[in-house]
Amino acid sequence: MSAVPQTGDRASPLATATFAGLLVVAGVFLMHQTRGNTLLSDEWRWAVERLDNDVGTFLTPHNDHLSLVPVAIYKVLFATVGIGNYVPYRLLVTAGHLGCVALLFAYASRRVGGWLALLAAALMLFLGPGWQNMLWPFQIAWLISIGAGIGALLLLDRDNRAGDVAASALIAVSLASSGIGVPIALGMIVEVLWARRRPRDIWIVLAPLALYAVWWVGYQEVHSTLGETITAWPGWSAALAAGTLSSLTGLFGQTVPGRGGGTLIEWGAPLVVGAVALLAWRIARLGRFPPRALTLLTVLMSFWILTALDRAAFAPPYESRYLYVSALFVVLVAVELARGVSLAPRVRWLLTLAVAAAVLSNIGGLRAAAAYQRGQSRLVTADLGALQLARPLVHRGVLATGFPGYPLFQLDAGAYLEAEKVLGAPAATAEADIAAKPERARLTADVQLLQVQQMTLRPAARRPQDREACVTGRDELSVPVPWAGLWVAAHGSPATLAIRRFADGYQRLGALAAAAPATLRLQRDLAARPWQLRVVAPDGATVCRLR
Repeated sequence: MSAVPQTGDRASPLATATFAGLLVVAGVFLMHQTRGNTLLSDEWRWAVERLDNDVGTFLTPHNDHLSLVPVAIYKVLFATVGIGNYVPYRLLVTAGHLGCVALLFAYASRRVGGWLALLAAALMLFLGPGWQNMLWPFQIAWLISIGAGIGALLLLDRDNRAGDVAASALIAVSLASSGIGVPIALGMIVEVLWARRRPRDIWIVLAPLALYAVWWVGYQEVHSTLGETITAWPGWSAALAAGTLSSLTGLFGQTVPGRGGGTLIEWGAPLVVGAVALLAWRIARLGRFPPRALTLLTVLMSFWILTALDRAAFAPPYESRYLYVSALFVVLVAVELARGVSLAPRVRWLLTLAVAAAVLSNIGGLRAAAAYQRGQSRLVTADLGALQLARPLVHRGVLATGFPGYPLFQLDAGAYLEAEKVLGAPAATAEADIAAKPERARLTADVQLLQVQQMTLRPAARRPQDREACVTGRDELSVPVPWAGLWVAAHGSPATLAIRRFADGYQRLGALAAAAPATLRLQRDLAARPWQLRVVAPDGATVCRLR
């Protein structure tokens, strides 16, 4: 069979130059939006738990994914730049996203010409609802799988032995980077058996799948949630399809990431109906289903179904990373179905305006997501900074309770401090750094320090003899807490005690009954900034410094 015919006018110099300019703008924009970020969530698992260099470090699955390639990349970054400088990580995810969009542009321009390819690429370049795969370096795993899959399709277009061998290698890279490689491999089986109709070429897919099967038998743990998701997947997949179309059209609604789906489903449902009708009309006009479109549709449907079966019990269908993958393959399917279509100038301009409106809407969502992620990074650095200040008191088993995602995500504080000796520290290590952060981050530091201190009120027998070390007052008292601690007694009625250090807001310690004095003692850490105790006592209270 000859190579796939090229039906578009390819990318004109103007379209190529415009796309190159968009890549530069997007790259600068994304690097600006990720400023101030640090490692988040699962990145810490790799930083703390994958410091060794044995085989298991690279092949142990992460959330059921074979992550050989991204783990190797992170290991290189850990060894060369550590974790104190996050710029290389930000460059990594930015390059990964831009690379996937560049492959999309190259793929589309060969089929529908430069103008439509430019519109398709612009939709993905600023896909706000897909922010995780654009702003979070950890998602380089998925980006490598996607990019390798598109690259394999481009190589298969060459229809020669060199292209086939290279495509097989890219399928292996896709499988070795994340679970996204599985639906891509399934689509490649359809490509060989249906599009090429050459069963002898099945080795292109079977060779990498055989390697993947060896890994699966040796390392994958079977803990299927199939019983919970088998009945949920149709609705879950349909919701993901609806959210995908809403994302591409910019009708997703302005929502804080991770806090809801906005209008993804509301707008998406009628969009899905319209898309299905348009698909049926196009197939009727063509008289057949284009073979490559069937390959891409297999990838898309496999991704929807497999993700639903694996994750429907844990994650909503509008998770950002799912929307990105789904949107990219929806665009690729649309590109295949649009081959040979000739649009009137007026329609072309209307389509351009619609894409521009969607891009502007999605840029707003992308900025909101980036602001959210920067806020999460501030919480991380404040929490880790607190752990470093409390280093003499921290041991293995102490959890970073102020970490974003806790308690679903748990970081062993002692293990982090051990890893920090090797990798460096991204934390706000100086007291002044924590004190300069927003209130929520300072509150996070206080909560973490309280948890390490395990500060509690203990019953006390009598008042200290040094009267000059005592202060008595009504309604509210605010006093610094010395390292030796305080003696506190309420008069007449119970008192409420609260404490703070870096934050403006207080953390409640408990209530103190009248005529039941107690002591509050501290363990010394590395911070010079004192704790402040607030005693609210309607009938008065006495607070004495201990020596």
